[in-house]
Amino acid sequence: MKRLAVIYILFGAFLWIYGSPAAWAQNVGSVVITNPTDGATVHGPIIELDLTVDKGARGDAVHLYVDGRFEAIVKGNRYRLKNLPPGPHRIDAKLATRRHEEIGPSASVTFTVE
Repeated sequence: MKRLAVIYILFGAFLWIYGSPAAWAQNVGSVVITNPTDGATVHGPIIELDLTVDKGARGDAVHLYVDGRFEAIVKGNRYRLKNLPPGPHRIDAKLATRRHEEIGPSASVTFTVE
């Protein structure tokens, strides 16, 4: 019985410190790619990528993928893509925790480099 009381106390302390799972679900954050826009034609060799990021309760950074390959970890709202060859490309931006666990909110954009 004493062991069960300790478990309840520890669980209560966890919820008090970190909030409830329901609260986490309500504040998961968001990621939006504002530049380039979907379907745009851009001029290289350097492309300015602009993001609007709400890190929510657990987010820390954004993982960027270009054409399915990991590109960078971005903590701000801007990143420079360098040396993309001409042609179509896709960028995926995924919100991640400090431990680099991708937690759900993401955005994608396709564009063409001239």
